[in-house]
Amino acid sequence: ALYGEDQLRYRLAWALYQIIPISEDLGRTSEIGIWNQYADIFVAHAFGNYRDVLREVSYSPMMARYLSFLNNQAFSAYGNFPDQNYAREFMQLFTIGLWKLNVDGTEELGADGRHVETYRPRDVVAFARAWTGFVERAARG
Repeated sequence: ALYGEDQLRYRLAWALYQIIPISEDLGRTSEIGIWNQYADIFVAHAFGNYRDVLREVSYSPMMARYLSFLNNQAFSAYGNFPDQNYAREFMQLFTIGLWKLNVDGTEELGADGRHVETYRPRDVVAFARAWTGFVERAARG
């Protein structure tokens, strides 16, 4: 990759990975294929649509482990809510951020002079419901 003709693609892929990283301590060496698959998402979509990147990252087994929506269950009879980690990170870090922004990038202020939130806790709870039911399949072979 150092001397390849697609330097820009790999630099963009690296930049995308910096926006949507996962931890290096997630897998075992036997899972190198899953790591390669995760990295390939950014290479494949380096010049594409960010929405496609988010879709593939969201279905990645590595992201499911990292942001704990693997084996996430819906609201239970015991009053347990679904894990909200991925829902919150998706909105806060990967997409809309915490505060609404003006066209010039400054934070929008409401009539009371406070920052205007882009989402509320109920939005996180609702979005977390969509990230339930993902289970890991048995390894091939």
